[in-house]
Amino acid sequence: MSEKTYPSINDLTLEEKASLTSGGDAWHLQGVEAKGIPGYMITDGPHGLRKSNSATTGEVDLNNCVPATCFPPAAGLSSSWNPELIYRVGEAMAEECIQEKVAVILGPGVNIKRNPLCGRNFEYYGEDPYLAAETAAAYIEGMQAEGVMACVKHFVGNNQEWNRHHVSSDIDERTLHEIYLPAFRKAVTGAKVGAVMSSYNPLNCVHMTENRPLTVGLLREKWGFDGIFMSDWNATYSAVGAANGGLDLEMPRARFMNAENLRPALENGLVTEATVDEKCRHILQTLIAFGFLDREQTDAKIKERNPFSDQVALEVARGGIVLLKNEGGMLPFSSKVRDVVVMGPNAGRVPTGGGAGFVHPFSTVSVGE
Repeated sequence: MSEKTYPSINDLTLEEKASLTSGGDAWHLQGVEAKGIPGYMITDGPHGLRKSNSATTGEVDLNNCVPATCFPPAAGLSSSWNPELIYRVGEAMAEECIQEKVAVILGPGVNIKRNPLCGRNFEYYGEDPYLAAETAAAYIEGMQAEGVMACVKHFVGNNQEWNRHHVSSDIDERTLHEIYLPAFRKAVTGAKVGAVMSSYNPLNCVHMTENRPLTVGLLREKWGFDGIFMSDWNATYSAVGAANGGLDLEMPRARFMNAENLRPALENGLVTEATVDEKCRHILQTLIAFGFLDREQTDAKIKERNPFSDQVALEVARGGIVLLKNEGGMLPFSSKVRDVVVMGPNAGRVPTGGGAGFVHPFSTVSVGE
């Protein structure tokens, strides 16, 4: 039996290399179909699939998303203190990805909760770097064991959403390594995550898609990351800076990483051909490692509403509940209290946050039911 051969970087034109290193739209990696490299579907996470029915247009339509299991948010997962259960969350979410032909899910989110006004805090695992690292690793391992690539995000220091493209997170070296990087390090060195996504914000005034000391020096050379380093959506700010800064994949489209920009940069010696080839190598070897060039990313035997997902979501919701004991009357309740009124918007059916963490659930249950 002859050994399978895979596409060679040497057979790709510059246009094809640029195509491989940029997205085709909001939901697809382009690939190079003519050279046997198909495009692949991706979807938002990290609490369930946010896959739009209008995926073919490349637009994210929150009112037209396919139903999916809405797992508890990141705070609920980490509050369970149960890596085995979180591993099963990764497995269950991966099964739903395969049912929808999704190859890559954009999660987990492991930024540390430092600003109470950060609009994406519900996507993150908390304030403790160790807990975030262990939770993320279990999630990634469960997902990738089923053949779906996880993408840990947002590297690094994404602690607020206001003016996120421009506000620099200024963090000293010790704080960076002791608080903000441990979860990413565990995802790479422990869970062998397939992809890492950049943050929008600059770190110490340098955008992460151009921050070579961290993307190459730390991620690849020190931690041994050999997967895909991709941008957050529209978080690429120049062609030469991103090419030399370690970015492999610009999403969602080739605004900068295209042949029109790269050709003059190559001709003028601002970017080397070896640098472009290295990006293609990272992408191709990762696709091959996950078996994406050997099989269809789908399984018709998986039901649309997966009973396994339902069971896991219920178990982790229960496991994440924190019960406070009113010992010595510490809580502001007397022993005579029998009923508690839950008021405000979260008293109703609010199963999910917005943005990338939005999930259109199959069904919901309020706290009053």
